[in-house]
Amino acid sequence: MIVKRSIGLGIVLFWCLMNFFLIKRHIAAPPPVITMRGTERLAEDVEEWWGVYYRGEKIGYAGQTITTKPKGYKLHDLSVLNLNLLGTVQPATTRLEMEANEDWILEKFDFELQSNEIRFNARGSVNQGKLSLEIESAGHKSTREITLTQAPYLLAALKPYVVTQQLETGKKFFFSTFDPSTLSQQITTVVIEGREQIRVGARIEPAIKLRQSFRGISVVSWVDGQGRTLKEESPAGLSLVRQDAQEAKSLSPRTASLDIVAQTAIPVATAISDPHTKKLIRLKLGGVKLENFPLNGGRQKLDKNQLEISLEVLKPSGAPTIPVKERQLISYLQPTPFLQTDHPAIRATVTKILNGETNAYRAAVKIKDWVYREIAKVPTVSIPNALEVLQTKKGDCNEHAVLFNALARAAGIPAKTVVGVVYLRGAFYYHAWSEVWLGEWISLDSVLNQFPADVTHVKFLEGEIDRQLDILQLIGNLKIEVL
Repeated sequence: MIVKRSIGLGIVLFWCLMNFFLIKRHIAAPPPVITMRGTERLAEDVEEWWGVYYRGEKIGYAGQTITTKPKGYKLHDLSVLNLNLLGTVQPATTRLEMEANEDWILEKFDFELQSNEIRFNARGSVNQGKLSLEIESAGHKSTREITLTQAPYLLAALKPYVVTQQLETGKKFFFSTFDPSTLSQQITTVVIEGREQIRVGARIEPAIKLRQSFRGISVVSWVDGQGRTLKEESPAGLSLVRQDAQEAKSLSPRTASLDIVAQTAIPVATAISDPHTKKLIRLKLGGVKLENFPLNGGRQKLDKNQLEISLEVLKPSGAPTIPVKERQLISYLQPTPFLQTDHPAIRATVTKILNGETNAYRAAVKIKDWVYREIAKVPTVSIPNALEVLQTKKGDCNEHAVLFNALARAAGIPAKTVVGVVYLRGAFYYHAWSEVWLGEWISLDSVLNQFPADVTHVKFLEGEIDRQLDILQLIGNLKIEVL
């Protein structure tokens, strides 16, 4: 079934919407960021509403209000989407409350995602260059502290700033921003491209055209003279259009007809028969900047635009004893906000699964088999975290991967999430799986029950939520030819 082959793509697109599509990755170090000190204070409160569209079909709405406080601003964001994933419409709602000082520097935030019975909440406050976080999911609260490299600004401040400050057209301006949905700091680039007349509903409006970018993807916005968004277009066919509140909220529940997973599949002319039996495959890649991705390494060898993938050879007898203690692998054993390896429920589960097994290979097989057997394979809109998956016992490939990785790390097996595409019935689909350390990194797919994963698993990147957004560079652009 395709459900077994699909990445949690809905939530990746959802994060893009949540941040109003501010996306370009910078391989080199960016120039110094702009500070907003000295900007004019808002004279009145701001309220904006937009209809959210996917390839011309309305799938939701978003709203934003900014109000003043004695020494700064309060911001409220709301996003409501109906996402068709493999024929099932998944409702998803986010709410974000943020406060900033008079220079638009982030002071605190409260972010919540709800989808069916899934609920994720993250709160944070900034103090003396550090961000203190509290994360709540599946009834479990955890805390974390992040050292900020630069004072982060609210994304909502960027458009009004670049419009009102008469910045030079065609020049790149860099801003340090913070994304509450991925708990990450990044550099956002804004370029003023010029002025245009655009149609918004039945009216023609004068607009300033801006290009915002981070993590390898550019998003185009058309704003009025106050920096308020009239229209916005993003990768993968997503767009925002200004509407009044009543029109924006006019949304038929559970009627989205365009299946996001099917719409983003990458068809190929040459069919691959019995992919699980192949020892090697050669592919020709195009349509994207391959240098932006770590395609060369491990079982993958890249020569210009041709990629060769070889099936790993497992050596059970040579696998290390767990827990693995090599210093260079410590980061792949530690807990994270989304891999709660130190939680008693995770540790109790893996202890029961292993039943005393100390060979890393055999332990990985036991964990894979348990996750494959116990977790129902259904498309899910969530911010995947292991503890919630353990509680709900369902999810797509992202949920399988985070739970497997948390259990593996709790067992002392270094593990990480990788993201890319995998082949099924004439096309490649976006997908997530795992890699485990057995003396070398070996691919493992707990949703497809493959160890190693078959050679049609094309790895483009590795890491958690903040890194997985980079996959948006591929959507609608990646071309694959089977050689």
